[in-house]
Amino acid sequence: MKTAVIYARYSCDAQTEQSIEGQLRVCNEFAAQNGIIIVDKYIDRATTGTNDNRAAFQKMLADADNKPVWDIVLVYALDRFGRNSIEIALNKQRLSKNNIILISATQRTSVNIDGSKNLDGILLENVLIGLSEYYSVELSQKVRRGQRESRRKGNFLGGRPPYGYRVENKKILIHEERAEVVRLIFDLYVSGKCVREILEELNKRGILYNSKPIYQSTLFNILKLEKYTGVYRYDGEVYMDMYPQIVDTAVFQRVQRMMDKNKHGSSSRNTDFLLKGKLFCGRCGMKINGDSGTAKSGEMKFYYTCSNKKRFRGCSKTSLKKEALEKCVIDATLKLLNTPEKISRLADEVVKLNEQISKEQSILNLLISERAKIQKSLDNVMIAIEEGIITSTTKARMTELENSLAEINMKIAAEESKLDRTLKKEDVEKFIIEALASEPKAMIELLIDKIILYEDRIEIFYIYGNNTDPDEPNLEVHRDFFLSSQKIKITQRGFEATFELKL
Repeated sequence: MKTAVIYARYSCDAQTEQSIEGQLRVCNEFAAQNGIIIVDKYIDRATTGTNDNRAAFQKMLADADNKPVWDIVLVYALDRFGRNSIEIALNKQRLSKNNIILISATQRTSVNIDGSKNLDGILLENVLIGLSEYYSVELSQKVRRGQRESRRKGNFLGGRPPYGYRVENKKILIHEERAEVVRLIFDLYVSGKCVREILEELNKRGILYNSKPIYQSTLFNILKLEKYTGVYRYDGEVYMDMYPQIVDTAVFQRVQRMMDKNKHGSSSRNTDFLLKGKLFCGRCGMKINGDSGTAKSGEMKFYYTCSNKKRFRGCSKTSLKKEALEKCVIDATLKLLNTPEKISRLADEVVKLNEQISKEQSILNLLISERAKIQKSLDNVMIAIEEGIITSTTKARMTELENSLAEINMKIAAEESKLDRTLKKEDVEKFIIEALASEPKAMIELLIDKIILYEDRIEIFYIYGNNTDPDEPNLEVHRDFFLSSQKIKITQRGFEATFELKL
């Protein structure tokens, strides 16, 4: 008499235990009718058959390698064993090496219960396996295609929306109260606050995340989430219409650069090292990091020390006092940029560009033209409805056009608001001077590429612009940058800088 184990499986949580019960019942009935004794069963719940990475399935194969007392693996149908033709063939071969055969309770297979070959079953089994794999792949493609179309329409596909958003009628909307927290976190980080200080500020304000205090890992996840810029990437595609923008793109990118540099551990719990991530040793080439020590008086002292000297004792470069080095670099940079002539020229360029933008209305004209087309199409649909042509298609088209019209009206209003912005030269000059003087950390972050410290000199390398003639100062405002973010980007003989212009 033959002995067997039953293998049963269902694919997803949408199915229930009734599926397993049904498979077991049919298999037990088949075994009783054919004189087979069932000695065990292996069950995988909510597990796909497109691969064999299934706990119970793998245990069954492992048990088959250990000379079991059973001769048959009995399944309700071949697609329960798997839906990948290559893996099915390999796993059947593995069973065969242990003199174990695969039998289906409802389908003809290539081998009979007694182990003899079933000629018509060979062909039928391969057809059934091929159809099962085809169905699985086709279903997967349909699901992915449907999800892709839903994303393109801006529909939320389920789960919990990120902090700062809410879902209503399958659309992702901004949760205004939480969005303000998100903006606060980004603003605090850009201002130079470390993660510990940001968490302290949030706790002081009583701000919670899912009814709990915000933890460090949660804070980092918020700072890294690109969805806050309105960009959602999935499976190689970029969707711009799913998540409303909460954080300015330029702010987000700046935070990412700052976070990347802060990975090098150049910060202290007690102070902020302005030159972190930019200092290199002129003696050994290694990175110079922030360091601290306690004087005999108990006062904490801060330095910049070569990492090779600190960790491996491999460099004799002298440590430099934090305040003195930072003041030297800031003074040199201000002297290079902050002159009346350069500030005046820059202000002239900003005012000139703002006037040019006000005169040019190419984007606005295109939007107005597009609105006219949408309105004409909407009028045509209304004429059709008035003439009695009322179908589901005309209703859907009218809704689509009305939504498009509302969206383009918002864009037109935004462009028109830009035309009302006027700048005065003296305001621009004042802003630039104040920004340079009051934000040394931002100035260092934006202007300086790296600094090499020697025993007798300091070499400062500024971020390069497009200037190729060292004798001709290159001072300009970048138009595209100004248009997109309302920030001033300066290029001046070998370096460039960006300052936010608050209009």
